[in-house]
Amino acid sequence: MALVRDPYFWKRFSTAVHLQEVESRSNSECISPVKILMSRKSDSWLERERRKRRRTLVWGFVIFFGVLLVVIGGIIVWWLARHHWMQRVEP
Repeated sequence: MALVRDPYFWKRFSTAVHLQEVESRSNSECISPVKILMSRKSDSWLERERRKRRRTLVWGFVIFFGVLLVVIGGIIVWWLARHHWMQRVEP
């Protein structure tokens, strides 16, 4: 049996299966107005996954720029120390 070579296949597959389960559940159950209001408050699995991915990207950029600022600050301090910026100039 050949393996699937597309790296995003399983993500699409799990999303399709989940959406199919939600559809079959909503078709088989009688939906009351209370259930509709409750379902609007709770997010879907797909929306939660998108929020997690967005949050991960934001934190990744925050960490990247934080490390970048520390490195740039270190380079500036190293350059100033190398050029004797703390020594007193005698007249």
